[in-house]
Amino acid sequence: MSGTYIYLRESGIPYYVGKYTKPRRAFSGTHFVSIPKDKSRILIQEFPSEEDAFYAERFLIACYGREDNGTGCLLNFTDGGEGMAGHIVLPETRQKIRAAMLGK
Repeated sequence: MSGTYIYLRESGIPYYVGKYTKPRRAFSGTHFVSIPKDKSRILIQEFPSEEDAFYAERFLIACYGREDNGTGCLLNFTDGGEGMAGHIVLPETRQKIRAAMLGK
């Protein structure tokens, strides 16, 4: 079983889209963004195949857009469909992440 998940801000606006092979990934695990404390702000959608889930992840990220490239509201650093393997974080992006985490 594979699926996607969306983390929502308190306002209901999405801030992160992810893909899972085990649903618990949406509720725990390693994320560079905070998991909503209110679990009702996590939307889950299951798909019959991993290929379908990757397609849905790419679709959702394209629809909502990414903050880092000025196209939308998501904190994702990729367009989805490939996971984070091989992703290179730019020094200025690392600094932004560091600054954001220091305030928490």
